[in-house]
Amino acid sequence: MHEIAQEIRAFVVDNFLFGEENEHFSNDASFLDQGLIDSMGILTLVEFVRDKYLIAIEDEEVVPEHWDSVDRIAAFVQGKLVSKV
Repeated sequence: MHEIAQEIRAFVVDNFLFGEENEHFSNDASFLDQGLIDSMGILTLVEFVRDKYLIAIEDEEVVPEHWDSVDRIAAFVQGKLVSKV
């Protein structure tokens, strides 16, 4: 799961922080609470994850419990990959 978290973090830094690491941005920090990503940004993350990991993501799975931090996304992806096998 560590590799998945690194890939997601790199995507967030490149696409939402414009390549600038933020010392206040930890993998468990809430994107919405920190103002890092808005709802459109979440949809961008969903598309990235869908394409990168080749997993199906249902509309009802696009909830903050799965998409509001690097750690939450990594856990969600890991769960989908395990169930896919």
